[in-house]
Amino acid sequence: MKEFDSLSMLVELRLGGNEIQNFAISTGFERSLRLNKLEILKLSFNKINDSTLSFLKGLSSLKYLNLDNNQLKGSIDMTGLCELKQLQELDISYNDLNGLPSCLTNLNNLQVLDISFNNFSGNISLSRIGSLTSIRDLKLSDNHFQIPISLGPFFNLSNLKNLNGDHNEIYESTELVHNLIPRFQLQRLSLACHGFGGTFPKFLYYQHDLQFVDLSHIKIIGEFPSWLLQNNTKLEALYLVNSSLSGSLQLPNDSHVNLSRLDISRNHIQNQIPTKIGAYFPWLEFLNLSRNYFSGSIPSSISNMSSLGVLDLSNNGLSGNIPEQLVEGCLSLRGLVLSNNHLKGQFFWRSFNLAYLTDLILSGNQLTGILPNSLSNGSRLEALDVSLNNLSGKIPRWIGYMSSLQYLDLSENNLYGSLPSSFCSSRTMTEVYLSKNKLEGSLIGALDGCLSLNRLDLSHNYFGGGIPESIGSLLELSFLLLGYNNLEGKIPSQLCKLEKLSLIDLSHNHLFGHILPCLQPTSKWQRERETSLNPSGNSLGRENRGPQIVFPVPAVEDPSMNKSVEFTTKSISYSFKGIILKYISGIDLSCNNLTGEIPVELGNLSNIQCSPQ
Repeated sequence: MKEFDSLSMLVELRLGGNEIQNFAISTGFERSLRLNKLEILKLSFNKINDSTLSFLKGLSSLKYLNLDNNQLKGSIDMTGLCELKQLQELDISYNDLNGLPSCLTNLNNLQVLDISFNNFSGNISLSRIGSLTSIRDLKLSDNHFQIPISLGPFFNLSNLKNLNGDHNEIYESTELVHNLIPRFQLQRLSLACHGFGGTFPKFLYYQHDLQFVDLSHIKIIGEFPSWLLQNNTKLEALYLVNSSLSGSLQLPNDSHVNLSRLDISRNHIQNQIPTKIGAYFPWLEFLNLSRNYFSGSIPSSISNMSSLGVLDLSNNGLSGNIPEQLVEGCLSLRGLVLSNNHLKGQFFWRSFNLAYLTDLILSGNQLTGILPNSLSNGSRLEALDVSLNNLSGKIPRWIGYMSSLQYLDLSENNLYGSLPSSFCSSRTMTEVYLSKNKLEGSLIGALDGCLSLNRLDLSHNYFGGGIPESIGSLLELSFLLLGYNNLEGKIPSQLCKLEKLSLIDLSHNHLFGHILPCLQPTSKWQRERETSLNPSGNSLGRENRGPQIVFPVPAVEDPSMNKSVEFTTKSISYSFKGIILKYISGIDLSCNNLTGEIPVELGNLSNIQCSPQ
């Protein structure tokens, strides 16, 4: 072991991302033990198993140890680990561990402990973690711990600043700690767990340094905790998603709030949104009040939030007009989601200064008027959804020239006229939904250039003429819904080129001729399964063990996941949306003038359900 003799002064050793299985044997540590100066050892993303930790016995100077993303299993023998009296940071996350060593309390200098994404279980009150008095950062997420909402087991950890217990089980505490004052002052608290927590825990009333709080999915009895903002002037992010909060949204008395992210969606909060919300939260970058019971109008003071990037007020009972100040003052908006309310009035914005807007979702309201030409200035707009409104007029030519537009949903309005010849000039659109309007005219030439199109729904309109042969160039197409129109002619053989088609609806038209034997739709799931069974052209490496994001990143919800697609089977129309669309496949050619024999190839579609017409 002369190689390691020459490394006796080594302080840091990084061997992550290799295929190391038995570190002790492959390095000869058990025989040499000459790295007594080593302070940092990083062995992440290897295949080290539960029999390889004895090498730690000789590393008396070790301060930082990373064993995350390995193959450690069970309740391993960590005798060597517990002799590391100088250890300050230990990361054993993303393994398959279920037991901590009894000598863990020997690590008197341990400041950072990450045991997330394992299989640890049991009541945290019975563990020895509460005895690690030097702990500053504690990460327990994605295990099977039972954690009391009171956090009583951690009250003596005076150095604790950051606690992440996401995706464990929270329960209402019966411990006699309600009147005790914790010794810690937290900066980050993340307990996004399912469970019943009762009222807001008392320890929160004694916290004054909080910067990040996430108590999402814990059932809490009470109203929005404005006192939490008032007591913690450094608070930047507050997440109380799906927490059963009720009552009204009360603002704190102190108007100097530095909050940048607020998400209280999926609760039972009611009454009006406070009219001065924009003055109290001027620095907000993300505001999500969706899926509550808010009523009244949208406060114009929101326009004071000049840094606001995402505003989601969807699925409430809001009424009145959309304040034009929103598009005049919130110049940083990337996502504006106001869907499924009772908003009305002309959809007309004289100016459109939202240079950064990528998602505009206004579906499910009572908006009238035409699509304003000012929208054509939205050069970064990727998703435009104004479905389920009362819009009228023709589809403007500028739609086809929006260089970033990928998702377009204008369905269930009163739009008329034909598709402009420039409809796909930008060649960026992947999903187009125009069903249930009054659109007419020929499709010949209208879809040329839609080379990225994945889903196309033109059903329930008045389109006439034949199905264009150029549709065979749309090689990414998986959904083709042209039912309930006035299409005529033969089904073009070019459809046989579309190997990704999983849902085909040509019903209720005037098509004639024979059924193409190539129409054999395959769901996306089936294609992916076949690819995984025959992964030619790919290298089979070890999979990444999971995301490294600790705290949630605000974003606009993908409109495609909420979009319903109608399909008729056995004379009954069903709506499908979300992940289920990945698994369905079907053909509906009913109510046409097709003749000839049914191709024998259709008999190979073992899971398909056929309409009887």
